[in-house]
Amino acid sequence: MPTPAELQALVTDPREAMDVEYKAWLDPTSSHGRATIARAAIALANHGGGFIVVGFDDQGDLIAKPKPDNLPAITQDGANSAVRRYADPEFQVEVHRSAHPETGVEHVIVSVPGGHTVPVMSKRDCDGVISQNRCYIRKPGPRSEEPQTREEWRALLNRCVRAQREDMLDAIRAIVTGRLEVAAAASADDEFTPFVTSARQRWAELVADLPPHMPAKFPHGSYEMAFGLVGAEPCAGLAELKDRLEIARQIKLTGWSTFLQIYTAGLDPYPHEDFVEAWVGRPVGADAPSRDPSLCDFWRASRHGQLYTIRGYKEDGLERRPPGTCLDITLPVWRVGEGLLFAARLAETFEGVEQILIHCRYTGLAGRALTSVSGHRMMSDGSISQTDEITLRGQATPGQVRDNLAEVLFPLLTPLYERFDFFRLPVQLVGEESQMLQQGRF
Repeated sequence: MPTPAELQALVTDPREAMDVEYKAWLDPTSSHGRATIARAAIALANHGGGFIVVGFDDQGDLIAKPKPDNLPAITQDGANSAVRRYADPEFQVEVHRSAHPETGVEHVIVSVPGGHTVPVMSKRDCDGVISQNRCYIRKPGPRSEEPQTREEWRALLNRCVRAQREDMLDAIRAIVTGRLEVAAAASADDEFTPFVTSARQRWAELVADLPPHMPAKFPHGSYEMAFGLVGAEPCAGLAELKDRLEIARQIKLTGWSTFLQIYTAGLDPYPHEDFVEAWVGRPVGADAPSRDPSLCDFWRASRHGQLYTIRGYKEDGLERRPPGTCLDITLPVWRVGEGLLFAARLAETFEGVEQILIHCRYTGLAGRALTSVSGHRMMSDGSISQTDEITLRGQATPGQVRDNLAEVLFPLLTPLYERFDFFRLPVQLVGEESQMLQQGRF
């Protein structure tokens, strides 16, 4: 992040350079204004990063001008909206402000990151400003134009290759050290937590009239998972959200996947208020009273990229084990991993996703023994939970979920396993099970 002194220097001593572009005041709500910001940002991103300084007229010299009263302010959300509209791949910019020491005018400075692993292209037209499917770079002058020579293309591609190499090395370092670094997203959590609470209340309303022994009511406990796509541009409507969910659902990793769609009257997804939801545990048909609790999902999705699901334990539907007495050692890795991978696939259908917020809540744990139901993990039933409930929270980028799933799951799930007499979750187990999950070897 630039220091206040660095920002002040851009205003006090304005000099256009390859990594600094000065612009006159513009309307960030107009197509022309958004396209102007986006073209400059694309060129600077392809150059390796830099700054857009707004509020200067180029009359041979750069002259600071006050902002016209009729122009809206340039905000960080507005600048990022412009980049998301025109740039592919999308990236995040930061908006700063610095006052000119003589005029007192507060100028807007847009900080553009570099380090992109592929050339940034434009994906829309705006007459006279930006053209679709074009790549812009910074050239001596300085100016922002398309690359024309072999040398210009070679310099751009070399920067991308170097960035790819750094990303690859960083991923390797994360795997070796068990490190997972994710930026904070506290403001997004302010919207995510109420979504989780209201989704749980909705499920409670649906099952309220069921007899207490019904599997769909999860009498021996349940686990819920919720995911929030930070920065996602909302869907236009529920029909579009349904289409995006179907795209994410095209990859099936287990026999009873998360956020599944069943084409049975009464069990298929439906619109409710401003959500798409499904209650697979709804009593439909003669088999409903005896249905396995792990086949009684309720799930809900919002247009803003938020997902919630609650499900009973597979272990509670086994004939050879009394319900409420055990938790399989591998199933949390599979279930949470599968939910995370679904969220990452859904994130690909949204614009602007920066991170995935993760929420997991396990209930009915007290008295359960950690065991291997399938028997392919050798262990005794000696580790028993004295805690009835635990909530797990984390966050990761979609790329971290796809490339380093085990490194995301290990710190997230460790507190759950520790509730079973301080059981130490083996890193190797998480790695092996998550690899089998991603290969669909259920």
